[in-house]
Amino acid sequence: MSEQTDRPPERDELPEVEVQARRGISLVWLIPLVAGAIAAWLAYTTIMAQGPTITITFLTADGLEAGKTKIKYRDVQVGQVEEVEIAQDGSKIIVTASLRKGAEPHLTEGTKFWVVRPRLSAGGVSGLGTLVSGSYIEVEPGPGASKRAFTGLEVPPVVRAYEEGRKFLLQSDRLGSLNPGSPIYYRGIEVGEVLGYELAGEGRGVSIHIFIKDPLFRLVRENSRFWNASGIDISVGADGFKVSTASLETLLAGGIVFDTPASATNAEPAPEGTEFKLFDDLASVGEASYTEKVAYVAYFDGSVRGLNVGAPVEFKGIRIGSVTDVALEINRRTAKIRIPVTFEIEPQRVNVVDVTGAVAQGQRAPYATIARLVKSGLRAQLQSGSLLTGQLLVSLDFHPDSPPAELRTKGKYPEVPTVPSDLEEITQSVEQLLATLGALPLEGLVEDLRQTVTSVEGTSNAAQAALVQAKTTLISADGLMGKESEVRYDLGRLLQELTETARSVRFLADYLEQHPEALIRGKGE
Repeated sequence: MSEQTDRPPERDELPEVEVQARRGISLVWLIPLVAGAIAAWLAYTTIMAQGPTITITFLTADGLEAGKTKIKYRDVQVGQVEEVEIAQDGSKIIVTASLRKGAEPHLTEGTKFWVVRPRLSAGGVSGLGTLVSGSYIEVEPGPGASKRAFTGLEVPPVVRAYEEGRKFLLQSDRLGSLNPGSPIYYRGIEVGEVLGYELAGEGRGVSIHIFIKDPLFRLVRENSRFWNASGIDISVGADGFKVSTASLETLLAGGIVFDTPASATNAEPAPEGTEFKLFDDLASVGEASYTEKVAYVAYFDGSVRGLNVGAPVEFKGIRIGSVTDVALEINRRTAKIRIPVTFEIEPQRVNVVDVTGAVAQGQRAPYATIARLVKSGLRAQLQSGSLLTGQLLVSLDFHPDSPPAELRTKGKYPEVPTVPSDLEEITQSVEQLLATLGALPLEGLVEDLRQTVTSVEGTSNAAQAALVQAKTTLISADGLMGKESEVRYDLGRLLQELTETARSVRFLADYLEQHPEALIRGKGE
């Protein structure tokens, strides 16, 4: 019988395990690697989606709060304030804000930022919605190079960048009550606004920037006229008091009015940036149409109180110029005082016609025309323009009784001869009357008057005595002629007898008229 060879091996004969090293990365390490990659990707996408970070400086932090204040463009949120801090020198507030991705192209030098909050300005009330939602920062993109640090506006811009229209420049001697946001009117309709202003010409004037909306800017032509209609215009002059205002809004916020002459309605609209003169009022616009001015001077000896620069010069009540200067002149040798009044005549206000009625060529030679008129008696005289204000004006009119004179042309300006004013003539007449009275022998006249009074008193006494005597006589006559007096009875009988005698005479006359022969024959049987 054969031996069994498949018995189990002894314990000490167990096989040894042979371990071999594996090549590559363990699957255990893949998990953190994948997690890290995902985190990096999320961080990258977050950063890429976050957008740029900018800084904005303001004077105050009114309405700004880190983590809450939003940045908007046309009411769409495009960012948020992350941090608000004070600058190291304490002069401003630095706001750090993050914007959404895609904002980079709009962060340029022309981009503007300002805080929207409730405001009361010349243009009205704005930002009332922030009373509920809270203040926010408004952004308005603009042109220019890329930029990340900005200076915020303390006042919102009057005109937004997306508004269509044109900007123009007005030049004026003074600003009046105009402010950014003041309205601009055309025929009573608001067509634009004042953008801002600054001093011009070394401080000798004011440049005012305005904006006219589309399509109304096409109403502005090269020869359009602009004038200030701010508030109430009250002026006092030789014409009296003048009060005017364009509208209630201009009364409160000021404003500008413009128009275009009918002759220019077919002209092309003025290009952007065109400069115009801003007149003080509508009356100044009319005065500006007279471009030709000829200067004269007139010397007055009396008071010129009430005569001011700008006072009218009139000819027969029609204004033909204005006063430009009132001075005082003292002759060093004779100590004589004269007051030279310089005035300008505007020839365009006067039409000189020939015998046919056509405008004569001599109209362009005003000196020659005035010289002829002076020879005919033209004189300058001060007259009252308004009894209410006491303002004076220079009146040019004919005075045939004045001494002969000519237009003097030796001085700086041609000299128009003058005559005293009506008040001066009255004063001179009173002075002459007083001088005449002073030359009279008043003491002798007073003595004669005293004697005359004494004589009149004596005559009065005699007359009074005569009146007493007459009264006594009348009383006596009344006694004689009383109803019961004898004289009255006798007079009655006498009157009766006279009546009967007259009746008999009448009968006799009638008989003789019928029987004239009775004078010879007598009365028949």
